[in-house]
Amino acid sequence: MKPRAAKGEEGSSSVYSLGSRSGEEECGPDELLVLLVYLYSLVGEAQTADDEEEEEKVERELIGALTLVITRETELSPLLQKLTGCGSIEELTMERAHTAVEGVFDTLRELSHARDHLKQLKSVYTASDGVHQAMYRPFLRQVLEEIFHPDRPESPDIEHMSGSLTDMLKTGFSMFMKVSRPHPSDHALLFLFLVGGVTPSELRLIREVVSAHKPGTQVLVLSTRLLRPTDVPELLFTTQRLVPDIGV
Repeated sequence: MKPRAAKGEEGSSSVYSLGSRSGEEECGPDELLVLLVYLYSLVGEAQTADDEEEEEKVERELIGALTLVITRETELSPLLQKLTGCGSIEELTMERAHTAVEGVFDTLRELSHARDHLKQLKSVYTASDGVHQAMYRPFLRQVLEEIFHPDRPESPDIEHMSGSLTDMLKTGFSMFMKVSRPHPSDHALLFLFLVGGVTPSELRLIREVVSAHKPGTQVLVLSTRLLRPTDVPELLFTTQRLVPDIGV
């Protein structure tokens, strides 16, 4: 996949053709944003302290390159219109595009630290050790495997919220003695609510994990919406997350 060249620049040596190979599928700014979301969801785990200076340098280059890619579009997609605040390419200036891209990278940096507060489920990336290849383990898969683990371990990242008086008393007594807490796999029906949305591939993943670990369990998946990959950058970069649109 390579960045899409602007009209009339197919033979140029600009950022559009750097590292590209003939015959590969071209991509535009929307697809590049999806790729950046994926990369930054891993970057916090893949980098070391010594890499920070190099990361800042690469990030500055990416901001400049993505700004240039956006300004050379012949037409703004709905995502780019929301991102830049411009209804047409004629309204877009280099300054407005650069400001919008800087905002994107501010959000991406926050995304790279989204799991920092977790203890056990904070990593979705295992680096290569020279013998084994690097491996990506989706967060949702890890949660489900933890729930349906045959040893029923207590995960520090999956919290039981006491709802009844009996549960509250158990929670209080657990401060002084060992009291077994309810486990998500105790029941034949599991309600799984995914805030923000769920993708078709995640629904398939849920079915595969449940079938492999506890086939007799019913899982009812609830979510705020069914997501396409292109919905993710729109939700991250153009939505007021403190004032969400709940469709009312």
